Amino acid sequence: MRFNSHSFIYPIFLILLITICHCAPSQSNDEVFQKYVPRTVSISLDSEDLFGKKRWVGSGFLISKDGNVLTCAHVIGEQTKKLVLRVGGLGKRYFGKVIAMDLRKDIALVRLEAKENFDFFEINSNNKSKRGEVYFSISAPIGFEDSFSTGFVADPERIGVDSIDSELGFLQVNQSILPGSSGSALFGVRGNLLGMAQFQIRNSEHNQSGIGFAILPKYLNEFLSSVEDMEHPKTEILRGIVEVPLLTEFLIQKLNLPSNEGVLVSYLVEKSPAEKAGLKRYDFIIEVDGIKIKNNEQLFQRFKAKDTSERITIKIIRNRSEKTILIEP
Repeated sequence: MRFNSHSFIYPIFLILLITICHCAPSQSNDEVFQKYVPRTVSISLDSEDLFGKKRWVGSGFLISKDGNVLTCAHVIGEQTKKLVLRVGGLGKRYFGKVIAMDLRKDIALVRLEAKENFDFFEINSNNKSKRGEVYFSISAPIGFEDSFSTGFVADPERIGVDSIDSELGFLQVNQSILPGSSGSALFGVRGNLLGMAQFQIRNSEHNQSGIGFAILPKYLNEFLSSVEDMEHPKTEILRGIVEVPLLTEFLIQKLNLPSNEGVLVSYLVEKSPAEKAGLKRYDFIIEVDGIKIKNNEQLFQRFKAKDTSERITIKIIRNRSEKTILIEP
């Protein structure tokens, strides 16, 4: 039997050609950037005017065509009225109003003051990433807006990161979350939202770059569902108390706190009932009306259960000593 080398080579060549075509990326990185940059925003707290030089302190992303934006609550901080947001790509600027905020979950909802239709990311709680999956991000690290980065998912749901709620899961990625990138969308090549960039953990002893963590879509949806039922801003319910969203081991050691069971005061709304009562920054709340509280959610529920005309008695730890404070209506 005579062997025909051509009949043997051609099928192999055809298989290789099909494999190469199949494996080739459908979109280049530049195409991904151009397609999704209009869904992203940079955030400035300087809201005196729209124009002029701005310091972009954080990032966010659009979640509806009418201009609703999600970002991290710590990006906004005490700024609860107006913001300036720059939509990615063309760079058009808008004023934004804070609609709702959850300091414990570190999520804030902002609405652009505009009568336009925007491109946006859909939030699907069923979107689950896989280890090694490529993700993309467009943010304002250290104030440089429209910065494009990419990396890999290190763990689709890392637990044990939050010192208060050890069962709370985070998306872990192999790149750092730099200052200014918090609040940005981490998304897949098809525009599927994988998470919202939140923070990084570094090993200071070895001066290593940090590991990035993001809030999962399911927690973003939980927050948005609760916003619809919120009659009053959270700070109003808490009578001016704004809590530290994440009580880390570093804070516990630095402030000499007895444990992680309690709520640390980040700051107080000016002239609020809590400020007038004498509560101070870094006070550690351990009881409300004689009932021990372990975390921010329990504090919120205790305050929410009280009528606005009622007094609230809280027990705090300040400078390692217990103190009782009465908050008037």
